[in-house]
Amino acid sequence: MAQARRGDDGRYHGDLPCRWCDALLDQKGRRRPRRYCGPWHRTKTYAANIGALIAGMF
Repeated sequence: MAQARRGDDGRYHGDLPCRWCDALLDQKGRRRPRRYCGPWHRTKTYAANIGALIAGMF
């Protein structure tokens, strides 16, 4: 699995997988690592977590 590393300048370099679909995302020297391909995958993750929380209550 690919891994992004934090450089001496505080920026991330390398690839990290998307938390939803595991597609590799190039970090391109960002200060904060990208964790999702786009906003729709972030929304899907949030909805899945809320659904699991509600299902766990019953």
